[in-house]
Amino acid sequence: MSVLVYIENSEGAFRKSAFEAVSFASAIATKLNQPLVAISIGKVSQDELAKVGKYGATKVLTTDSAQLTLPNPQPYASVIAAAAKSENAEVIILSASFAGKSIAPRVAIKLDAALAENVVSLPSMDGAFTVKKGSFSGKAFSIIEMMEGTKVISMMPNSYKVIESGGTTTVSNFDFTPVDKDFAASIKERVRAGNTISLPEAELVVSAGRGMKGPENWDHRAFHGGVIVAKTDGVHHGSGKFVVFGIEGIDVADAA
Repeated sequence: MSVLVYIENSEGAFRKSAFEAVSFASAIATKLNQPLVAISIGKVSQDELAKVGKYGATKVLTTDSAQLTLPNPQPYASVIAAAAKSENAEVIILSASFAGKSIAPRVAIKLDAALAENVVSLPSMDGAFTVKKGSFSGKAFSIIEMMEGTKVISMMPNSYKVIESGGTTTVSNFDFTPVDKDFAASIKERVRAGNTISLPEAELVVSAGRGMKGPENWDHRAFHGGVIVAKTDGVHHGSGKFVVFGIEGIDVADAA
């Protein structure tokens, strides 16, 4: 038995949310006394893959078929499900990113597994396997019991700390090719809105809404020179590790 975590990359590099997912999965693997295996899809360098070992994964499976260069939920789900079967994974972890929210349900169907989405804390395993998840757009929480033997969990970004364990990992090629019908819908191009960091990736979020009044009070020097201030119409901009956003900005979970 093992725990499997899907590590999502952005143009060949892992972001904070990927290391959060590995740290979260590592804590579960420790509780279950099982090894943690990571699966990476797409072209990622060996040096980048090796970073995953610092957060608890003892093995990384990688596949970089040309067909899988751009994220595509159906074939990606097939790869992750095949890796779960190959590694006899009892728990499969994904980040509840835009892509992860599309992939997780498909993985659960392929594995006939229980599914918990938008999970915000480590599961309780005292007798029953229960998880706490966000509900009603984050305005409430639900506690659900996962009763199937195989469990697929998507965790909310910024809901768990990045924790380095100082370990190392081995990297192995995972030889699996999705069937043609998995590519019935294909991704032709991926266009980014800009070079700004997304709110879930920020390590510090500063609200520039009513509490700070007008722009004359948004002195970025108070935030270590790492902030580009936004307007209060919900548009957000980022620089480095910091983000300022308006009163209509996206809610970000407290990772402290």
